Amino acid sequence: MSNIYEAINAMKKGVPVLLYDDATRENEIDYVLHASKITVDRIYEMRTLAGGLICYAIPYKAGKKIGLEMGYNILSLSPNLAELTKKTLQYGDKPAFSVWVNHIRVTTGIRDKDRYLTIRELNKVADLIFQGRYREARRKFLSEFTTPGHVPILLGQYLRERKGHTELSLYLSMLSGLSPSVVVVEMLSYGDALSLEEARRIAQDKEYPLVEGSDILYMVEKIGEDLYCRYNIC
Repeated sequence: MSNIYEAINAMKKGVPVLLYDDATRENEIDYVLHASKITVDRIYEMRTLAGGLICYAIPYKAGKKIGLEMGYNILSLSPNLAELTKKTLQYGDKPAFSVWVNHIRVTTGIRDKDRYLTIRELNKVADLIFQGRYREARRKFLSEFTTPGHVPILLGQYLRERKGHTELSLYLSMLSGLSPSVVVVEMLSYGDALSLEEARRIAQDKEYPLVEGSDILYMVEKIGEDLYCRYNIC
């Protein structure tokens, strides 16, 4: 495993970080990149090297500024679908999904260049939020995006509320001095999650740091959890 400082330096440089949550939770590795560093090449690598669902993540409080809500809250308002929102998976947490979007200038939405464009523009919306320019952010979001689409938006909680890859990735980004705006994708193998041993081999081959969620939790505990306050979303 790499140490937390290697992961922080990688995030700053736009190098992907491989993030392992915990053997008692999902027991999975996610490929994590700051959203400002996204490229068409990175989208291609995410779907070919990692293979999971390519998601864009911001804090829940940031999403609320532009009218986003947790997907299970939205669906719970539908009499025909509310029953589906009452269940959780084996790891126990409610999912972090909000809505799935495309930028209005994409072709079909799923192509590498399309998802790159959607994520790039979502990060611009996030920048407006973090600058406290909430009206501009909401105007850009509502005028330039459509749903349903091909990029799921995840809304991260405080770590004291949820300790998933979404939250760990957002806090790693803030520990790196970057805004809480990230792209995450699960790393898969044939029929299952990528094993820790396989992740170590990839990390060594690609020179990407592989870090444990516990290291992020430890550092956040030392400096205090309210890092979101730096970004106008206390």
